[in-house]
This record gives sequence, structure tokens and C-alpha cells, in this order.
Amino acid sequence: MVPLLLGDQPAIALSWAYEDQARAAAASPGAALVLSEPRLSGRAWTPLVAVGRLTLVEDGDGDLFTERLLDQELRKHPPARALADSPLVRREHWWYLPRLVLLLETEQVEPVGRRDGPQDAVLAVDDGGLVVQTVRVADWDAPELALSGGPDAQGPAVLVGQEVSVPDAERWTVHATTGRYADGRLVDVHPPPTRALEPVAGLLARVRRQRALERGCVRALHAAGHR
Repeated sequence: MVPLLLGDQPAIALSWAYEDQARAAAASPGAALVLSEPRLSGRAWTPLVAVGRLTLVEDGDGDLFTERLLDQELRKHPPARALADSPLVRREHWWYLPRLVLLLETEQVEPVGRRDGPQDAVLAVDDGGLVVQTVRVADWDAPELALSGGPDAQGPAVLVGQEVSVPDAERWTVHATTGRYADGRLVDVHPPPTRALEPVAGLLARVRRQRALERGCVRALHAAGHR
């Protein structure tokens, strides 16, 4: 996801192909927006986590996204330029502009550790509330994961990591490991299928991926009565 600002409010603008995820996030009792990846950041960037509740805005015609968020996405996310960097391209890919905009009603902002390599990940623990911190994993392949830098919390947890190709951000793999966290360890570990950065896609794979995104967006927009 690409972090954006709608005015001074943190926002995420998901395409309609991700409607289920957007509605699930908006229905959750709490959410955390974690900015901990230094490689695509600016000079004034510092890592932080913003915690609060999400509000969903249905931008079914794409006007909100186009007028107030598109410029940010084009600067921050190079793959978006192939779909929306000119009026002509935007007309061809009209389905890319309508968005489900998640606005974070921020309750608190805290510093967080930066992720400097594949051993670093974001840990979120449900300890009567959402507790989030960047941690370092000693050995991803161990049956129980030893984590350094973890919070003073315990409960069901998810460990989220990512790999991204820099500077094009063309390949972007997010992986999640679930379990229970306490005392610096994650137990009852359920690992993801892979943590590796996705391979370079060929032309045919790129075309298929874009067509799948288009079909998902158009189907959801039609079902919601926006097109």
C-alpha cells in the first residue's frame, strides 16, 4: 500500500479489486499505519507508527482520487505511472482511478524502528489493544522465532515483512507470519508460503496481471452500481 495524505489526514487509496480488504479494514476496531521502509523515503523522513480507526470513503467515480491523491501516488509509486500519468492514459485505464479511500482517524503517533534488511519486520500484538513495533528476527526458519526489539506485550500476533525492488517498486512481496507473542518470542508459528521477492515478470505475465486487476476493478464497480 502507498501512504498518502488527504489534507493532513493519513490515507490509503485501494483500487476496487481490493474491495473485500478495504471493507474488512474499515470494520476493524483499530489499525496501525507503519512507515518503516527507508529505501524509498525522502531526506526528512523518520520512521513512525500512527494508530487509530479507519473510515472508508467510496470514490466510485474517481474524482476524489484524481483531484487530491493521484499526484502523490504517481510520485511515490512508479508502477502507477504506466496507468495514470497522462489524460490519455487515464481515459484508457478509467477503472484504475475509482478508489476505496481509507482515512486514518489518528489517535496516537509513536516512533518506531526502521527496517534495514530481510531480518527486520513489523510485529503487531493484540494485547487488549493494538501494540506495534519493528523487530529483528534471529532465524526465520526456527520453529519458534526469537525477536529482538519487541514490545512489552503478549497475545495473538502477526509478523509482517516485505521485499521490494528499488527504485522501480515493480516487484513488491509482502509476507505475514502469525502466532502468539510473549517475552520476545513468537510461538505456534504459521509461516507464509514464501518470503522471497517475486521474480521478474515477463511480458505475458505483466499483461495477465494488469488484465486481472482490470477485471477485478470493473466487476466490483459494476456490482456497487458505480459504472
